[in-house]
Amino acid sequence: MDFRLVIDAKAGIAETPVWDSRIHQLYWTDVAKGEIHRYDPDTGAAQRWQTSRTIGSAIPCHDTNKMFCALDGGLFVFDLKSNQLDLICNPDSRPDYRYNDSRIDARGRVLTSSVCKLYGSDAYKPDMLGNFYMVDTDGTASVLVEGINQYNGIVWNKDNTKMFVVDTFNSKLLVFPYDIERGPVGPCTLEIDLSQIGMPDGISIDENDTLYVCHWSGRISVWNSQLALVRTITCPVTYVCCGGFGGTNMTDFYVATSSYNYSEADFQNNPGAGGLFVTESKVAGQPDYFYPA
Repeated sequence: MDFRLVIDAKAGIAETPVWDSRIHQLYWTDVAKGEIHRYDPDTGAAQRWQTSRTIGSAIPCHDTNKMFCALDGGLFVFDLKSNQLDLICNPDSRPDYRYNDSRIDARGRVLTSSVCKLYGSDAYKPDMLGNFYMVDTDGTASVLVEGINQYNGIVWNKDNTKMFVVDTFNSKLLVFPYDIERGPVGPCTLEIDLSQIGMPDGISIDENDTLYVCHWSGRISVWNSQLALVRTITCPVTYVCCGGFGGTNMTDFYVATSSYNYSEADFQNNPGAGGLFVTESKVAGQPDYFYPA
């Protein structure tokens, strides 16, 4: 696949590329800066909003002027016009923890996880554990998995009978049996060991239920609906964070990347790191679900 750099952001960690077909624009986040970005591929125009908090994810709401945000300090609805944050809930209120990659299911539930703020630093220890949560449509938060290090991408298959979650710390792909009327209906199974490909991060899914797992090894691993490895895609930079489908036909595949702890020499060897790339997919992707606010 041929990748083209479309946003040379040089972000420490760019994340959560989410397409909003209603306005034909792409959202993405700069994790450490707490920024929500919006990109118009037709004009190249870009907008930016500051939440002033570390951000795990930003997902559009039913109201196009609002965003669901997983932030340091809770899960919020952010008003793009007023910059006001309205708290939904804060199931993990420990000050040393924040929320990471989050997604919305087809009924409007929130799936999110907490992670220690020291994760990724030399001070982090494996017993600094967060949790994997579901916030139901009535606002009730429950713990799905207690005592995790770091979970990342979350997607569902086309008929919403399976939820796929990346366990980054253990380099595993987890699969939860899913009932769209109730959420997860059983414990997860460990389906794929991803360690040989490199540290896994985000995950995307196309209309054939093919999975695309991004790795911090310059690769994207592609798995069919039977969870057999189809191929690996080589990316232009080493730290590949998260993919997302977009465009008129949902065949534009955007990839957010990282320049975490990069030196000038690292940038020279990885031009475009910390930015967003796009390539053309032969198969359309499944759209993300939006938050009901």
